[in-house]
Amino acid sequence: MPMIQVKLTVPLTKEQDLNLHRELTQAVVEIFHKPIDYVMVHVEQEADLWMAGEKLAKGAYVSASLMGELQNEDCDAFTAKVCTLFQQELGIAGPQVYTTFQTINQWGWDGKIL
Repeated sequence: MPMIQVKLTVPLTKEQDLNLHRELTQAVVEIFHKPIDYVMVHVEQEADLWMAGEKLAKGAYVSASLMGELQNEDCDAFTAKVCTLFQQELGIAGPQVYTTFQTINQWGWDGKIL
């Protein structure tokens, strides 16, 4: 049950928002081999992100929470995909994109623990 949370400093058009949700979902399916039926993505626009004491004009933070063991090469591939996507779609350069990964041991869903 992957959850991808994104905070962007920039506004999105409806088309960009839709495309980001679709592309991030597909990246999780392809890179982490998770079933699409369980992938959740949340994108927050115009977030107030700061780094090194300075407000980021164009930046992004991505948090990926997934069940099971994560491989470094998969996290690296996901980070590369996200950086490419944000550069192409939003003009946010790779050095302004920050990603974190969390392994989740248990998810609650439909009234029970998975």
